[in-house]
Amino acid sequence: MQGIGHRLRAHASRRRLDRRVAPAARALLGAGFGRHDGPRVLILHHPNRICWASIHPYFHHGAGIAAIHGADIRARPIADLLEDRAPAADIVLVQPWFTEDIDRLAASIERYRDRHAPARVVFLDSFAHVDLRFGRILEPLIDLYLRKALFRDRRDFLRPRLGDTNLTEYYMQLHDIPGQVVDWQVPPALLDRLGLIPNFLTAPHLMPHFTGSPPAWSDWHDRPIDLHARIATKGTPWYQAMREDAARITRDLPGIATTPQARIDQHLFLDEMRQSRLCWSPFGYGELCWRDIEAFMTGAVLIKPDMSHLDSLPDLYRPHETYLPVRWDFSDFEEVARNALADPAAMRHMAETAFAACREYLEQGRFVDDFAILLDDHARPERMTG
Repeated sequence: MQGIGHRLRAHASRRRLDRRVAPAARALLGAGFGRHDGPRVLILHHPNRICWASIHPYFHHGAGIAAIHGADIRARPIADLLEDRAPAADIVLVQPWFTEDIDRLAASIERYRDRHAPARVVFLDSFAHVDLRFGRILEPLIDLYLRKALFRDRRDFLRPRLGDTNLTEYYMQLHDIPGQVVDWQVPPALLDRLGLIPNFLTAPHLMPHFTGSPPAWSDWHDRPIDLHARIATKGTPWYQAMREDAARITRDLPGIATTPQARIDQHLFLDEMRQSRLCWSPFGYGELCWRDIEAFMTGAVLIKPDMSHLDSLPDLYRPHETYLPVRWDFSDFEEVARNALADPAAMRHMAETAFAACREYLEQGRFVDDFAILLDDHARPERMTG
C-alpha cells in the first residue's frame, strides 16, 4: 500500500481522476475490500484537489496504518453513497463538497446505516468556511466530525453570524456590506464530537517538498524579492472587498521589492516564492490557504492575519515563531513587513522553524497515530493528537 500511496500524486477519484494517476491507484480506489481481519475503512469523497488533500494521507501512510491499526482502506466517489452503491464497511468517512444538498446527503447516510450498520460514521469536512453548516442535520447520524480548523473556543460555532461565517461577519462590517444574519443552529452536543484532520500540508503535490532537501537557508537574506504579494481579488462582495484591500496595502511600499499582482503559472509562482523573503497570505473564503503551506515549503516567511482564534493540525500558526500575524484590518501590515526585513537573521530562523514543523509531522508519521481517533468508539476528542 505504501508504494501505491507514493503514486497517488494527483487528484483522485474513481471518476474524474487526473490523467497521470497510475492504473494501480485507480484499481485501489475503486476496488472492494479483500480478505482482512481488521476494520474496513471506506472513504466516500468528492473528486477535487481540496478534498483529495484530506484523504491522500490515508493512502500515503496505508502500510503504517495497516501495520499499527490493522485497517484496510478503500475510497469511492461520494456519488456511490448518494446512489446507494457504497459497499459495506466498519468505518465510513463521508466527504461531500459544501454545495451538496444536505437533506439528500443525510437521507443517504441514514439508508447506509440501516443497510450496513457500520460501527462508526465520520463526517470529513473539507470546507474552507470555519462553521458547522451541516451540523444540525448530521448530528443524529454521525459519530465524529472532523475538519482542518476548529475555533479554539468551540462555543464560537454556536454563534449566529452576519453573512454565514466569522470572516463574512468581520469584513462585511468593516466594509459596510449589507447582509443577513445566519444561524446554523448547531446542536451543542456536536461540539464534543469535533476533531482535527491535517491542513493542506498533506496534499500530494506539497508533501514531497518537505521530505526532500530543504531550501538553501544560507542565501535567505540575498533573495531578490522582499515581498511576494500576488493576490487574486475577484469573488463575492465581502471577499472582493477584503482581497482588494489586501492587494492595495502592498502597493507603493518604498524600498520594498514586491512582486506584480497579476496571475502567473503555478510553476512560476513557486519559483518566484523561492526568491522571496516574505509572503503575504490574506484569508480566502476560509482562514487556511494553500499559500500558507507554499510559503513554509519555499522558505518565505509567512505574513498572515492573526490566526490565534483557531486550532489546526499540526500547529503551524505559532505567532512570531512560524509566522508573522497582522491585524484583520491590515492596519499594521507595513510596520510588520518593514520590521521583518530589518531583521534577516530572525526571519531566516522563523522560516527554518516553520519548515521543520511541517517536516516533523510528515516524517515522523504522526498521521498514523492520529488515525486511532477513527477506531475508538468512545472517543469524543477535542482534537486529534498533534
